[in-house]
Amino acid sequence: MSSANKQHKRSQRAKAKAKQNRTQRAAAPNDFLDPNDERIDLETVDLTELFQLMSAAEKISQKAMCEAFLAHPLLALVLEQEGEEEATDFIFTALIEYRRLTTGVDEQTALDWVESKQFQADYVAASQALTQGQD
Repeated sequence: MSSANKQHKRSQRAKAKAKQNRTQRAAAPNDFLDPNDERIDLETVDLTELFQLMSAAEKISQKAMCEAFLAHPLLALVLEQEGEEEATDFIFTALIEYRRLTTGVDEQTALDWVESKQFQADYVAASQALTQGQD
């Protein structure tokens, strides 16, 4: 497990990169996409099922919500197809969008939630619980 400082720096870089990617994708046309590409299109993927699972789990606890998110097969697929950096961008974007949709807050408030110490602690605990469950 990375140190807290290293995780924080990685988190900061990922947030900045995710925001940059969202801005670039919003401004760029999608004419360059290959229609025969079998990879997942992160811009059009339907997250409804994932968000429903997360919402149900959040009624138990925030850690349970993180576990539901991290255990979803979509994350493994994104990591496999896109690599760690793009997967991290996807994770931040998905968590922010989840928070915006379920609570009606703005993007900055949702980002503050993802960056909060309590969320970070629950996310790491969920990740560790899932990792230990796979051993």
